[in-house]
Amino acid sequence: MMNEVPHRQRPSRRPEWLKWETAKIRDRAKSATDPFPTTSTSRLPGKPGRGLSLARVTALAASLFVGPLVGAASSFEQIVVFGDSLSDSGNAGGFSNGPVWVEYLAEKFGLTLKPSRAGGSNYAVGGARLDPQSGSNNLRAQADAYLRRSRAPSGTLYIVYGGANDVLAAVGNPQANPMIDAAVNSLRDILTELAAGQAVDFLVPNLPDVSITPAIQSRGRAAVQEATEFTTRFNRQLVQVLAQISGIGVHHLDVAQLAERVREDPSALGFTNVTTPCNQLSGCQGYLFWDNVHPTTHAHERLAGAAFRAITSPYTNSH
Repeated sequence: MMNEVPHRQRPSRRPEWLKWETAKIRDRAKSATDPFPTTSTSRLPGKPGRGLSLARVTALAASLFVGPLVGAASSFEQIVVFGDSLSDSGNAGGFSNGPVWVEYLAEKFGLTLKPSRAGGSNYAVGGARLDPQSGSNNLRAQADAYLRRSRAPSGTLYIVYGGANDVLAAVGNPQANPMIDAAVNSLRDILTELAAGQAVDFLVPNLPDVSITPAIQSRGRAAVQEATEFTTRFNRQLVQVLAQISGIGVHHLDVAQLAERVREDPSALGFTNVTTPCNQLSGCQGYLFWDNVHPTTHAHERLAGAAFRAITSPYTNSH
């Protein structure tokens, strides 16, 4: 399974609420009976307006595909993104028929998010995997490039969202399980290094069931079963990773559950076609998929709405 990575000593200026938050995450992980917990965020104690109680998760899921949100006063000065084509806003081209979810999310906070290759803070690159041996644009390389440029300033939200390409690559591969494990290990290393660089606020979504993509559906039943199995393996280990990292606050976004809702009742969520791509047309009205893997900008906008709520909804849990 995953190798242990030693934690570096935290600077003395770290507030006590970080230790409290770490213990809270660990306690939740130990008591969880569902590998896909429906909680959307871990509260950052002493920071009002950045948490969400467990009781409000149903409301979050139900509101994913409602109309666009109005803007809110920014509680972050910057958003930094590490990811793949789901979050790429221009480093490797375009992978939807409009903005992707992190662009919509930045807009909700009144921020501008530009690709890193244009001097911005979005390091996501289409095709990137978490596995550090998978190529020069992997997520670990993205994080390293960021840390070489600057240390983590205060008021920054770090989004680390990868793994889908690792799952896609694992389907049909005899080394699939080690490949998934390597991806999760890399994610843990990325979070650890960012935390050592003083990063505090993280949004770490889990993966939707990759088997729902037209790319996997076209490969037959065996591929569909494998994709579901590997997605589950990744998401279960992600829960463990988030319980291991000390000194960070994590906003959770359960994309797996949200995607399942779309699959079960697409019309209720504003979709008329969730099985075939719209062939990269500009409109794609009612379509979930823009091509065989990537969502339409309509789906991206709704995902951004869920992420926004996960970060900004009032915390009502008594803990």
